[in-house]
Amino acid sequence: MTARTRVFLSLALLVGIAPLLCGCGFAGAINHNTRRAATPPPQANPGEQQGTLPAGAEVEQPPGRPASTPEQAITQFAALYINWTYQTLPSHDRELAAIAVGDARLAERQAAAGAQRDTTLQQGHIYNQGTVIAVSRVIGGSPGQYAVITREQTGGDQEYAGLQAAFHVTLATVTAVPAGYAVEQWQPQS
Repeated sequence: MTARTRVFLSLALLVGIAPLLCGCGFAGAINHNTRRAATPPPQANPGEQQGTLPAGAEVEQPPGRPASTPEQAITQFAALYINWTYQTLPSHDRELAAIAVGDARLAERQAAAGAQRDTTLQQGHIYNQGTVIAVSRVIGGSPGQYAVITREQTGGDQEYAGLQAAFHVTLATVTAVPAGYAVEQWQPQS
């Protein structure tokens, strides 16, 4: 059996069992505390009208480039999330924040701020490149919950030279937005 055949069979097996893996445990890995409550929260300031924002508070903008399907939203987000260099990471994080909503938007805004100050990335000339292998609904999961399998390779200076490519699983939650869908949660599992 050639190396190419082994790789093909491994990928076929991985793609074939991804939905089963998602139904067998990954669904329990979601942080259910981040879901929005169906009822409004109790009034924090009794004198303030419920549902009003303080002056100067930012209202979340709709995402740029909403996708036509949940799978497209995830694939678009994942491709940008896994393909970066030490030079492009802050701008990629800002772009991810712009196309996401909710927790994913907040996480990417924070990541963009941190990436600009990360000297290890700069000094090591670190990069990541990868491919989206599969996107599948999580069996028994929350509405809009998907498992994403990627194959990624990280590299850079001598410390990162020769690292093997690896498969990664991420749980993603997609929500409907005006004109399409956007990623709301992005939770790498491995």
